[in-house]
Amino acid sequence: MSCDLAISVEGLNKCFHIYESPSHRLQQFIFPRLDRILRRDPRAYFREFWALRDVSFEVRRGETVGIVGKNGAGKSTLLQILTGTLAPTSGSVQVRGRIAAMLELGAGFNPEFTGLENVFLNGALIGMTKEEINARLDDILAFADIGDFIHQPVKTYSSGMFVRLAFAIQANVDPEILIVDEALAVGDAQFVHRCMYRFHQLQEMGTTILFVSHDASAVKRLCDRALWFKGGRLAASGDSVVVVDAYLSDLFLKASTAEEGAGGGSSGEPAASEGETPDSGELPAGDRREGGRLIEFVSMRVRGSRGRAIDAVGWGDVFHLHVRIRNNSVPAGETLCLGYIVRDPRGIEIASTNTRIEGIELVVPEPGEELGVEFSVTLPMISPGDYSITPSVSVVERSGDFLIMDRIVNALLLTVTADAPIYTPIRFPTRINVHPG
Repeated sequence: MSCDLAISVEGLNKCFHIYESPSHRLQQFIFPRLDRILRRDPRAYFREFWALRDVSFEVRRGETVGIVGKNGAGKSTLLQILTGTLAPTSGSVQVRGRIAAMLELGAGFNPEFTGLENVFLNGALIGMTKEEINARLDDILAFADIGDFIHQPVKTYSSGMFVRLAFAIQANVDPEILIVDEALAVGDAQFVHRCMYRFHQLQEMGTTILFVSHDASAVKRLCDRALWFKGGRLAASGDSVVVVDAYLSDLFLKASTAEEGAGGGSSGEPAASEGETPDSGELPAGDRREGGRLIEFVSMRVRGSRGRAIDAVGWGDVFHLHVRIRNNSVPAGETLCLGYIVRDPRGIEIASTNTRIEGIELVVPEPGEELGVEFSVTLPMISPGDYSITPSVSVVERSGDFLIMDRIVNALLLTVTADAPIYTPIRFPTRINVHPG
């Protein structure tokens, strides 16, 4: 294993035995020798479930790697193997460095122990001495900020207090490798900001981080690379923006296919594949097109305040996003929603809205008819660069779920210019008053 690698996984497989009843598990335990004599297949007692198949990847020291995938894709199994709480069926796993992991709520906690006693217990589990824990104790208690509850048994804690204490321990023991499984999504706003600040501190210190989350925007924003797991296999690995977009596209395409099947019809036109050029010259191709297109975009453009098409805009300027849609086969009168997402030059989603959020009620027009909508946007003080706009049109079900009809990813590009320095993604309009004395 190269010295610049923190984690190396090669040909990893994990198979679980699924028993139909407890008696089958007992029989397999009692009669294995008889089965060998009679040459019976031991799998007669169980069926195999392969949680991971032929997984290989490497994580370099100091990298932050996101892991995405649907529930049941194998993410949790992988993390348990990396932390040593689960043994692989085959393949090799090499980990170099002290691991701190948050895999499950309260994992490693003794519910009868107080919070303070669990601090020392968890520290000991990852190889720290009592002196090392004492040296970090004040930081851990300040980070958790649960007051006198630190002296109460953790079985009396709320789920939020569990996570506060667990994250405080794992994030303040200076781990060489930190594994976080959705933990940053729990807690009040102040605690989430505290976690994110510590997260960035660990990144700057060169900590290797594996970040598992269903928050696609967070993975894009926080991670250098991403791994996408699908059905126990590694479906893609690479730049976090590219991998997460591919994962989301796969989800949306499946949803669109199911939607068309349930609807019993289609527009008669296939959904545009990646890179396909639409028929209309007024409709940009974008990077990818999603949705069944029972309702579809027929034109879109960005105009300035004088009505001319523009491709650049400055702070405080108003630009107008014009979109036009056509109903191909959806019954008239259904609730309609039009919106857009703006991504920054790195592909991170920084802004979005839709007609529902803005209080505009829309209904689906008659089949064959078109509808035009204009979004007028005042540009805030954001970092200069090339930003993309992704428009989307959906039908809103009675349950409140959105069924995507058409979405063109990165359909339009808009260059933001600035006439003053900015060192962060956004700058607030600020007035400064000086009061002498």
